[in-house]
Amino acid sequence: MIAMGGEAREAPMRPYVPPTACMALATCAAAALLMQAGWLRHGDEEVVPWGLVVALAAGGALAMAASTRLAAGARAGWAGVFKAARVEGPRDYAAAALMCAGVGFVCAAAASTLALWAWQRDAAFSREASVSSCIVRVEGDPRAGASGWSSTVVLADAPGGGRSCRVRAASGEAYEDGDVLHVVGRLDSLGDTDWDRSRFMKGEVGSLDVRAVLACEEGADRTPLGSLRAAAIQCIEPSRGAANAMLAGTVCGRVTELADEDAYAAFTRCGLTHLVAVSGSHLAYIAALVEAVLRRSRAGRGLRKAILLTAMGSYVVLSGGAPSAMRSVSMVGMATAAVLGGRRAHAPSALSLTVSLLVVLDPGVVFDLGFQLSAMSVLFITVFAPYMTFTLERLRVPALLAEPLALTLVAQWATLPLTIPVFGEVSLIAPVANLIVGPIMSALLVTGLVSVALATAVQMAASVLGPAVSLVLGHVGVLMWAPRFLAQLAMFLAGAIARVPFASISVPGAAWLPLAFYGAAVLLYVRWHAISPRGLGACASVLAALLVLHVVRWTLFAPAGVTVLDVGQGDAILLRDGAHAVLVDAGVDDATRAALARNHVFRLDAVVVTHWDRDHWGGLPDLAQTIPVDSLIVAEGAADGAPEEVRDLGVPIVELREGDALGVGAFSCAVVWPDEPVGGEENADSLVLDVAYRQGGRALSMLLTGDTERDELARYMREVGDIDVLKLGHHGSKVSVDGASLAVLDPEVAIASAGEGNSYGHPDPTCVDVVEKSGARFLCTKDVGDITITPGEQGVRATAGGG
Repeated sequence: MIAMGGEAREAPMRPYVPPTACMALATCAAAALLMQAGWLRHGDEEVVPWGLVVALAAGGALAMAASTRLAAGARAGWAGVFKAARVEGPRDYAAAALMCAGVGFVCAAAASTLALWAWQRDAAFSREASVSSCIVRVEGDPRAGASGWSSTVVLADAPGGGRSCRVRAASGEAYEDGDVLHVVGRLDSLGDTDWDRSRFMKGEVGSLDVRAVLACEEGADRTPLGSLRAAAIQCIEPSRGAANAMLAGTVCGRVTELADEDAYAAFTRCGLTHLVAVSGSHLAYIAALVEAVLRRSRAGRGLRKAILLTAMGSYVVLSGGAPSAMRSVSMVGMATAAVLGGRRAHAPSALSLTVSLLVVLDPGVVFDLGFQLSAMSVLFITVFAPYMTFTLERLRVPALLAEPLALTLVAQWATLPLTIPVFGEVSLIAPVANLIVGPIMSALLVTGLVSVALATAVQMAASVLGPAVSLVLGHVGVLMWAPRFLAQLAMFLAGAIARVPFASISVPGAAWLPLAFYGAAVLLYVRWHAISPRGLGACASVLAALLVLHVVRWTLFAPAGVTVLDVGQGDAILLRDGAHAVLVDAGVDDATRAALARNHVFRLDAVVVTHWDRDHWGGLPDLAQTIPVDSLIVAEGAADGAPEEVRDLGVPIVELREGDALGVGAFSCAVVWPDEPVGGEENADSLVLDVAYRQGGRALSMLLTGDTERDELARYMREVGDIDVLKLGHHGSKVSVDGASLAVLDPEVAIASAGEGNSYGHPDPTCVDVVEKSGARFLCTKDVGDITITPGEQGVRATAGGG
């Protein structure tokens, strides 16, 4: 009991977890096992793992049979099991749970078998199909990539029927949902990467590289709802600016243009992307608007519910059918059916049935991150949000703030174990950001729904009635000002919040995260009344203090060392000493941010880009979103050649020439190459650093060569002289080093940075042989992961691992 405004308030009751939760768990587990087993066999002609299918189906049948035995006595047979759903005791609950689990296993086994068989059939067609003689139908919104645009398409051998398959198409232009194309291109099977696995789970059998588009019928295969959505997007004009792009994402679920905006990066850093995604909050507002209209009608209760569900379902399709929206509308449907059937609506039961239904309809959805985040956040909010609200109020948080703050905290609790391994970051400012920006996004959604609906209706009328409604159309355009203003306000606030130091931090994924987070949830549920709000608050405070100490330790007192990061086929070398950290090159993609996270890097004094090959700067835009970077350092003359993505970061660029030195704590990094101004585009233009450390009797000398090779090395090696460690140029290529240069430098350790299975064959066996013959120890990141060199009194120490 706590006193609230003079009244005593009881702690919330522990929510009831229904037996159907066992069905949801069993359905997800069985589907995950079968779909993963199918993926491991995707290169074979037979992808259905029949042995596992039979085992799961038999296990489900045994569970159902066991439930009838457990329910025997006062309730006998199958009818008794269904009556046991009333759960009048532990035995009834166990019987119902066993029955539900058995049903989940059997249904998932059947659904996954059908899905894998369909994929196998489509894959067989893709191997026989001639792209130029097929019809290509575009599904969904296009996505921008580094080399063009990509879309999911259906490749069919006949209009409106025949054999077909779903693939991912890459092209030089963006094509919209419902477009029908005739193309020339190359169709490839799925590979073995994580990206290929994600496409497999979506039912795609390969990738289509579009070389030429012979004909395009815009919108020829759109459904009526698809045409309505296209009209709404045309009214919004998302390509005209960030505010329009935000409006399109919030109202129509289109993020094609928004994904390229800086505002979306700010939303990501603040933990606000869920406010843009079409989810349960959107459907709640849709329901409120429809209910307001229906209350004025004389429609009966059942008809009103049917209209409401139809409107919500139509909006889900209209907005692109996101898994979170599908989950929400299914839950509403389950709850509505329960109420119309004379039963009490129960959110955990509706969630359990919804998850089971969605997995049966599409088994691959269990690997969809959006589906996972949606299901887990709703589960935790349903179960723990009232207790968290009660706890915050007990800790004297104002009631007006306690509930929204509790929702954010509980949602983060549910989703962090899923997002950290994927994105490698945690938004520390998300609770505050949600309190500030959340109400504005809600207002944006409501005004956007109304304004876009009116604008679309008038535009469609104008296409029929002609100029007679053009004046009205102009006035409707004025109505769009309100949601655009709200979008700009939300983006401004998100941008300001994202600039707060440590708004988000990079965190490495760890196997213990799900166990710790979800284990704590189980403990709280089991010990519901035994855990006091003050005790829960004390635990949260201790965890926060440990996090702060962790950040302080690695930002102010990091041990001196040089780490060659395992970032695949790219270069990234971290120099750190105490409060100072500099990254030499930034790899090719987001692997660099992940590598910095596992090495506990929270800020960088500078990033040195040796030259403008993408495998030396490509990861910079991604890491700069979460790690503050004070400056960029390049060779003299190379600043003018900086790629546009680098310029857009707004980080000052500083040029260094031969003879200049860069200090990183006790490290001194002298520039020894190039010996004249360069453009930075060639390997020979690479900025080369002679790194030296001498402090308290400990010493280290290391040469960072960028992509320079033996010809350049011969010109600056005598200036460098004897060193401890050589970072081999150009990933250990055949011409990176020779015996003569190794004799002059005489390194104890030589390190190459290269990616597993790279097409260049790096490191080249010739290079490895020359290094080993010189007596130096050879190490490569693709073999041992991150390689850290630390100075010592008796020589340097090399440790590997973590890649």
